[in-house]
Amino acid sequence: MRLLLIDTCGEVGSVALSEGETIAASEMLPERGSSSALLPAVTRLLQSKGWALSKLDGIGVVAGPGSFTGVRVGLAAAKGLCEAASLPLAAVSRLAVLAEAAALVDGYAVLDAGRGEYYVRIVRSGEEAQDALCHRDDLLTKAYAKRVVVAESKLVEQIAVLRPELHLLRAEHALPAVLRGLQEGGSDVATIDANYVRGERDIYAKVAVR
Repeated sequence: MRLLLIDTCGEVGSVALSEGETIAASEMLPERGSSSALLPAVTRLLQSKGWALSKLDGIGVVAGPGSFTGVRVGLAAAKGLCEAASLPLAAVSRLAVLAEAAALVDGYAVLDAGRGEYYVRIVRSGEEAQDALCHRDDLLTKAYAKRVVVAESKLVEQIAVLRPELHLLRAEHALPAVLRGLQEGGSDVATIDANYVRGERDIYAKVAVR
């Protein structure tokens, strides 16, 4: 399968092309410039490989949680490209991508949610992962002495007492989740929405961190 991967959720966005389980090409986007740089970067990558958009087998996008503007930019571009080229879409969780990229089997994947809150994926061996929105004090209490992984450099200092491991994410880290998503039928291009964990649609139940 030849895929286009898009991630504009974090501090720096990126795009990548994959062939099977191999990354064929990738490009970082300028900080705070994803909205104007994303589509030109996609065009350059496709041209560098001699691939046509319409000949891809699908598009994968990291749909949040993350920067409000960044999430919307990446998701809107992915949906528009899928509609234009009649391609399937797989939208994946950034928390899931972080946990998998860090090979987290027991611990906490953490992203900044602002206002003293954090998006958290709670991973325990043999159990289904849970996503939650929790306050800083709750996180520091429950995750103390556990393995904690983050994708944002600012969190290394914010929750330093937890000794978090920094795993900077790029679009290519989403490949395993995107492949699984497409194999399972993909996402509905017309209805898929950004994942902010918090929000009126309650994409995830707000569970207690334990």
